[in-house]
Amino acid sequence: MKRLVILVVLIVGSFVLSGCTMTETKAERHRRERLIANLQFRMLVEDWDYLWLMEHSTEMTQWHSWVGI
Repeated sequence: MKRLVILVVLIVGSFVLSGCTMTETKAERHRRERLIANLQFRMLVEDWDYLWLMEHSTEMTQWHSWVGI
C-alpha cells in the first residue's frame, strides 16, 4: 500500500512539474492572438493577389507560423 501511495504521488508530481496545467497569462494570450492575426493578415494579402492574378498559384505560403499552442 505504501508503494502505491508513493507511485501515485510521483505520477501526480510529474504532471504538475512538467507544466501540464496549460496555464497562460493574459500577456501571453494577447501576444499569441496578435501573432495569429498578423499571420492571417499576411495570408489574406497573398489570397488577394492570387484573386487578381498577380501571383502564380501555389499551395505553400512564404509566411512562417511561429505560434506554439
